[in-house]
Amino acid sequence: MSDEAAARASVLRNVLDSYFKAIAARDPSRLALVFAEDGEIEDPVGTPVRKGRDTLAGLFASGMALASDVEINVLAAFPSGNCIAAHWTTTVRTKAGQEAKAEGIDVLEVNVQGLIVRMEGYWNAAAFREALA
Repeated sequence: MSDEAAARASVLRNVLDSYFKAIAARDPSRLALVFAEDGEIEDPVGTPVRKGRDTLAGLFASGMALASDVEINVLAAFPSGNCIAAHWTTTVRTKAGQEAKAEGIDVLEVNVQGLIVRMEGYWNAAAFREALA
């Protein structure tokens, strides 16, 4: 791996770590800041794309409102070009004491400023929500 490729892989891994740490911290503002101003999310893939930091902060806030604890483990991460794919597992506990687990793959496309311009999530969100219902 060239020095340039190694440096880019390091940037991508740092962005990925910031992304998952913000989710685990349940901090919508912090999470929105890892995205470019016009960043977008398709999560899970096949659902409508949501775009813009304010929209994403609102999305994260509503998604995290019931959680009291979020654990995320990255099982593997694969940087390539300006993207990084991560295989992850999560356990979420609600304020009401319910628990749900999920597993998936997130693909982050990152710009030269080190901000996410697009995130795609591959996972079974419906089964996850059902477990929390």
